[in-house]
Amino acid sequence: MLTTLISSLLSNPYIWLMLVMLAVVSFLKSPGFKGKFGESIVARSLKNRLNPEVYKVLNNVMIPDQAGGTTQIDHVVFSPFGVFVIETKNMKGWIFGDANSATWTQTIYRSKHKFQNPFRQNYKHIKCLAELTGLDERDLIHVIVFIGDCTMKTREKLPDALVTNGRELAAFIKRHQNAVLPVDALQAAMTRLTGGRVENTYSNKRSHVAHVREIVEEKDAYQTTPPAIPVSVPPQPQAEEPRISADPLCPKCGSPMVLRTAKQGANAGKQFWGCSNYPKCRGIVTAKTISCHY
Repeated sequence: MLTTLISSLLSNPYIWLMLVMLAVVSFLKSPGFKGKFGESIVARSLKNRLNPEVYKVLNNVMIPDQAGGTTQIDHVVFSPFGVFVIETKNMKGWIFGDANSATWTQTIYRSKHKFQNPFRQNYKHIKCLAELTGLDERDLIHVIVFIGDCTMKTREKLPDALVTNGRELAAFIKRHQNAVLPVDALQAAMTRLTGGRVENTYSNKRSHVAHVREIVEEKDAYQTTPPAIPVSVPPQPQAEEPRISADPLCPKCGSPMVLRTAKQGANAGKQFWGCSNYPKCRGIVTAKTISCHY
């Protein structure tokens, strides 16, 4: 009886049509498809809005990382005004976060989902790209692009390096008009990247996904099970130099900041965080305020 019913259903063309439609809808809603679709939108915007004689755009760049695996950069734009390292997020709902927090939150109705701070994610891309190309990290510029039906609910806490559409992305890139890379250095960096990037084959993509999963699992294990302290060597309290904050990012350009000590003036001897992109960006972070100067 059951076998006959199943055979009858499978012989119905409408059942097959429904199954195909369900499979297509499921695929279109998958994170992988939405991510690639978002990257394609940004790639098309970069192609249409930037002068190809000035800006050289590379999409979906996979390069070695410092952990024996690979890291994938959505878009890299080479120009005399700096190298723009772009991370794309295709998301919906309300987005909460700031430049320095470890995770951000996506809220859709009553459902909440945490994801890695994209500035921290992009910082790894910058480190790996600088190592491969030989460029100074100060010449590599963060850009985070959110597209899709999303609203940045904490926009006032985020630097200008976060944009929400292709027009804003192109405008952010074009605002940088101070030439910092000579032609020969730029060409050498592009040559190193072309020769050192990992080919986007199916096998390499699978290896990359597995590597990312291992990193995530290691982080989760560290967070849930902190390293054991030997019983024979009890921990001793150590005096630490006071710090203003933990690893902040520049509130204006999103670059990592460097702990410095004022040498003169009214604040001589006091510590502050200064943008590593100095002197192009003079952003500072103090214990109470955030300011950027140009």
